[in-house]
Amino acid sequence: VKIFTECLPGNIIKIADSQVSNRWGNILDFKNFDIIIPNEKEARFALADQDSGVRPLGTDLYRKSKADYLILKLGEKGIMVFRDSAYNPRDFFSIESFAENLIDGVGAGDSLLAATTLAYVKSKNIVISSILGNIAAAVACETEGNIPVSPEQIKDIIDRIRSSSLV
Repeated sequence: VKIFTECLPGNIIKIADSQVSNRWGNILDFKNFDIIIPNEKEARFALADQDSGVRPLGTDLYRKSKADYLILKLGEKGIMVFRDSAYNPRDFFSIESFAENLIDGVGAGDSLLAATTLAYVKSKNIVISSILGNIAAAVACETEGNIPVSPEQIKDIIDRIRSSSLV
C-alpha cells in the first residue's frame, strides 16, 4: 500500500476503505488521504482498541490517519463523519441509516464508498457527499444481492425522506 500511495500524483482525490472481514488490512496504511471509510471493527483493529466509545475511537483514528475526513460506518446505526480537529461538537456529525426495510447488507459499504466518492469529486463537500453515500448504502440494504445502485433509486429515497419530513 505504501509503495502504491507514494506513486499517486498529488493533485488527485484519494479515498480509501479497508477490509478485515476476510483478510487483515489496516486503514492506517492510507495516511493523508482525503477520505477514509472504515467500519467500527476496522477502526478498532487499526487502533488495537476494543474498549473506547465510538466518538473517541473515531477521533483517535481521524487524528492518526491525517485524513481530511473520516466516515466511520456503524452498520444499521448509520455513519459518523469526522472533520477538522474532531474534538469539538461541530467537528463531527452522525447520520442515521436511511434504510427502512433491511433485506441484505451486502454491498452497502461499497455503495457508500462509490456514491460518496462521486459526490465528493463533484461537490468537494463532505456533508453532501456523506449524505448521498449513506442514501446509496440504504438502497443496497433494501435490495437483495450486491446489485449496482442507480441514481433513480437514490432519488426515490430522497423523495421518501422529503415526504416523511413533511408529515
